[in-house]
Amino acid sequence: MKIVIYADLQKHYLDELVKQLPGDAEIIREEPGSGDEWRQAMESADILIGNPPVDHLNPIPDTLKFWQLENVGFEQYKDVKYDGKVANVGDMSASACAETIVAGILGFYRGVHLMVRNQVNIEWLGEAVESQLSILGEKRVIILGSGAIAEQISKILEAFGCSIQMTAKKDPDADIHSYEELLSQLPDIDLVVNTLPGNLDKYVGKEFFDSIKEGALYSSIGRGNTTDESALLDALESGKLIGAVLDVTESEPLPQDSKLWKLTNVILTQHTGAAHKMRDRDKVAKFVDNVTKYLENQKIEDEVELSKGY
Repeated sequence: MKIVIYADLQKHYLDELVKQLPGDAEIIREEPGSGDEWRQAMESADILIGNPPVDHLNPIPDTLKFWQLENVGFEQYKDVKYDGKVANVGDMSASACAETIVAGILGFYRGVHLMVRNQVNIEWLGEAVESQLSILGEKRVIILGSGAIAEQISKILEAFGCSIQMTAKKDPDADIHSYEELLSQLPDIDLVVNTLPGNLDKYVGKEFFDSIKEGALYSSIGRGNTTDESALLDALESGKLIGAVLDVTESEPLPQDSKLWKLTNVILTQHTGAAHKMRDRDKVAKFVDNVTKYLENQKIEDEVELSKGY
């Protein structure tokens, strides 16, 4: 059995991964180069762990039976032709992502972003900012999506006392199942949290922001391309939105000339939603668990379909 590892891991976690994989396997753990080096590395491979560039995957060898992805999202691979089993990392980053976006939302409502600016400027305003503060627990919320991240966000916001609806086309447990139904609900919503996958390009656009309640807060921990940034900026600058909390943007890194940098009603967390110092530890545990389940013919909870892109 041959296992190729193309994963972004610190060396000691890469060592730990190799140690926990089957001892009789041939393991290629150095990041392969392009062209002939990659083809040689993948030749007769049975298992692939990681996210190689798309142009390295044409063609995928017939021997490859299991592919363990390194992230939740994988829209870059939706056109890759592969018939074997594929797994992503499932709910591995759900807690971190939920904590990041809720921290930004809570910080916005409680004016933390304003107080940080005042601190930098050595300016004491105190309760003069009272009119800009509100209570998170009183908010009516729509979460776009109903996956693991959305569910974790919902749990946290419910604990604050928020009223929550979730959207999904096919999830019977979701509250809203169509775009038209979503638009009809937006005039009564205080907060929207986007957790959508990248296959829904510009799902949140002009029609969405035209329908939303004036003074609502928009936040996104989904894929950056799911929000039409031009429409978002129009809604922010016109005052239709009270503000935005964004972990993701259409282009990353965010261009220096983007207006989002300077808008005082925007919090940017720079796509750190899933990040924490022990993430590589969690990746190794997820990789080993899914590879073991594959080898033992057990059900892999994190199995996905590449063609769906999420």
